[in-house]
Amino acid sequence: MILILLGPPGSGKGTSSIEICKHHNLFPLSTGDVLRERMKQTDEFGQYIAKLISEGELLSDEIINKLVEEIVVSDKVKSENNGILFDGYPRTVQQAQFLEKILNDNHRKVDAILHFNISDDAVVKRITARRIDRKTGNIYNLISNLPPENTELDLYQRPDDKEEVILHRLEVYKKQTEPLMDFYRKSGLIREINASKSIQEMLDEVNNILPE
Repeated sequence: MILILLGPPGSGKGTSSIEICKHHNLFPLSTGDVLRERMKQTDEFGQYIAKLISEGELLSDEIINKLVEEIVVSDKVKSENNGILFDGYPRTVQQAQFLEKILNDNHRKVDAILHFNISDDAVVKRITARRIDRKTGNIYNLISNLPPENTELDLYQRPDDKEEVILHRLEVYKKQTEPLMDFYRKSGLIREINASKSIQEMLDEVNNILPE
C-alpha cells in the first residue's frame, strides 16, 4: 500500500503517521529524515547535499526526486515492507508527476491520499498553546496536554509557535499545496480526515478508510 499524507502544520499529521506506519506495516518516508540520513553518507551525492544545506541553499525538485527514488527502489523497502507512507512529499505537481512515474516503473501506484483537514483557527489555537520545559525538553499543551501540577517547570513558547508566524506558515502551505490538491482531486484518491479531533479519533477514521 502506498499512502500520501497532506495537511498543514499543527494538523497532527506527523504524530498520526507514526501509528499508521506501525498498524499497516509501512515504510515512513519523510523527506526531512531522508535528507538527514543521506547527509551522513560519504559518497559524492550525500556530501553534495550536505554542502547545499550548510550553505542555506534550497534543494531542487531534481535532488529531492532522486532521494525519493533511491528509497522507492531500495531492497530494504522491497524486502521488508509492504508499502510506503509519504509525509512531506510530494510538495509540488512536478514532484507528484515524478512519483507517479517511478511508482509505475516499479509496478506500484498510490492507493490513497489522506488529507488532514483543519481550520486555520483550530491550528492557531492548538500551536499557540504549546509549551516546552527548558529543563527536560518535555512538550506540553495548555489545552490538550497540561503540565503536571505541583512541579517546578520552566516553560517557554518557541518563537515559531507565535500566532503571526503560524499564520504566515499556513499561508505558505496553502499557496504551495493548492495546485497539488487539484492534481490529486482529479485522481479521486483524496480521503478527508477531520484533523480537529483527537489523535485517536483521527486514527480510527484512517483505519476505517484503509484496508487491513
